[in-house]
Amino acid sequence: MNEAKSNTRIAGVDVSKPRLDVALHGAEPAATLQVANTAQGHAELLAWLSARGVGRVGLEATGGYERGVVEALAAAGLEVVVHQPLEVRLFARIKRLRAKNDRIDARLIALATAQVDTVKAAADPRLRELAERLTAYEQAADLVRLLKTQMEHVRLPDLLEEARAQLAQLKARKARLAADLLARLRAWPDLARRFDLVRSLPGVGPIVALGLVVRMPELGAMGRGQAAALIGVAPFDRDSGAHKGQRFIAGGRCRPRRLLYIAAMAARRCDPALKAFAQRLIDNGKPPKVALVAVMRKLIEAANLVLKRDQPWTPVLN
Repeated sequence: MNEAKSNTRIAGVDVSKPRLDVALHGAEPAATLQVANTAQGHAELLAWLSARGVGRVGLEATGGYERGVVEALAAAGLEVVVHQPLEVRLFARIKRLRAKNDRIDARLIALATAQVDTVKAAADPRLRELAERLTAYEQAADLVRLLKTQMEHVRLPDLLEEARAQLAQLKARKARLAADLLARLRAWPDLARRFDLVRSLPGVGPIVALGLVVRMPELGAMGRGQAAALIGVAPFDRDSGAHKGQRFIAGGRCRPRRLLYIAAMAARRCDPALKAFAQRLIDNGKPPKVALVAVMRKLIEAANLVLKRDQPWTPVLN
């Protein structure tokens, strides 16, 4: 059976901090471009793509250096596919492509993009801004934890006083960022409604709810089990023939998963139903960490459910 081929022209972009290398898929001889990774370079890229009728562009996630060009491409109405670096490396291995430079990588990304069947809708620009602010909050929280650990080994009074002053500043910045995040999210009624629905779940505090709303926009539109797989708490089979392998979780979105872990620990202690559920797993021989991951899975599936139904969570009463 022949596969249907899209008529959409496709380009691949290899992103680095100083420049963008671009290649047009299927062009003979190869059509390539190199521009600076700046606003002016993005404008040159858009003009070049428009002149060639390109409708879809693939890029590789490159530590945030791709964000500017992704936003420019999406604003111009182009379909944008952001590949993870591992995807591109494995695709090159499948195609037995060993040579590597920026122009070759751009052609490879274009080829990989041509194999993508579906393209996700463009990210909500409101969530992009909130995600950047949430990242700043998370970085401040990480610095607070790091400084507290360092202070455990400080004995000299002057150094300890300096560290305490720095810690107070970091805590103040962390609180200010959290308050600003909540105020900005509350300014949008639809996002505020999603926040309140997720907040109704056991163990889910304001920061956890923020993380799920901002970093898991797909919640409420997924089927059973998909939310757990997307965040990375779904156990995957490892069976072959008569061999039944141990199930493991893998992949997923690490930042919201870290927050979900915190919520699961609180829910396991405070929610009677989830506490009984986790204890039942432990009594049946499951390790405590496996039981905790099972609670995480319950919570993320519940978050998907409350958003789908547009109704707050109703506690299970004994």
